[in-house]
Amino acid sequence: MYDYLTKIDVNCPIDESERKRKLSVHKAAAQKADDAHVVFRMNEVFLDVCDASYQQLGWGIMAFLIGFPGAVYGAGLMVEFTQLGELLWAIWALFAGFCMLGIISLVLLFRDCFGYRHKTVRFNRKNRMVYAFRHSGPGGVVAVPWDRAFFFPHRQASNSMMGGAPTVMRCFVLADDGKTIKDTFSFGLRVVNGGDEDGAWGKEVLQSVLANFEFIRQFMEEGPANLSVERYMPEGPSLKASFTIWFDGFREVGMIARALTMVAAIPMVFMSIFHYIAQLTSREPVWPEDVRRASETAPTSRVPVAQS
Repeated sequence: MYDYLTKIDVNCPIDESERKRKLSVHKAAAQKADDAHVVFRMNEVFLDVCDASYQQLGWGIMAFLIGFPGAVYGAGLMVEFTQLGELLWAIWALFAGFCMLGIISLVLLFRDCFGYRHKTVRFNRKNRMVYAFRHSGPGGVVAVPWDRAFFFPHRQASNSMMGGAPTVMRCFVLADDGKTIKDTFSFGLRVVNGGDEDGAWGKEVLQSVLANFEFIRQFMEEGPANLSVERYMPEGPSLKASFTIWFDGFREVGMIARALTMVAAIPMVFMSIFHYIAQLTSREPVWPEDVRRASETAPTSRVPVAQS
């Protein structure tokens, strides 16, 4: 199955390297807890956070804008070349290749647009369940007991185009044998590390993901009393929020480094706009009735909602 653009194997045993990275929900994952700006809402019953792909929205649109026009142009060119009559089989093979490129571009576009703005992951401390939204209708929500979920920091394969190896918090939903992966979803902060985790920077990057999980773990184990959210994410389209997602890291670098990276920031402006377009063309997720009933709060409870 695909988690946004990342292929994840399911219906197979847990890898030993993944088993070694498993986190206990009863032990602190990090020294501090950090909301990491991934929280939609929090009250005494549930905590809603974004899935890790929320921060990637925009890549599909960019791939479409580059790939689809190229596919149309290339296919049209191949049709013209068929009049030459030479190497006809090769020309039609190229035509089929361009058509396939166009189809892939459309698939990537639909990864970002015309679906759901975010696939929320809900942590319900009242019934100790975790719900991951996929789509409306039957089978649209993955539900797993908090105490039986397999959580670990998933370091994905390194990709030079993405700046290194992405790391996200991942949950495996296991079969009754406790070994076979039935389903999976990612959630919370997504970071990219150009080095390995043994270096100083690599350890710091990993700790930021673990600190975000510690925030969630403390909510489920101890409640929200000692937790605070620095900035809630808006659930509707917000150009400001889209820019914030891509430019958040800039406030953590020095002025000289910031000046040197301004040229590199130009593509990030476009990615922020693409993220916003993806939000505009999609709709809000709506939890099914059983999840809403399980998430009911006291009449006096106030649920903080971010303003865009």
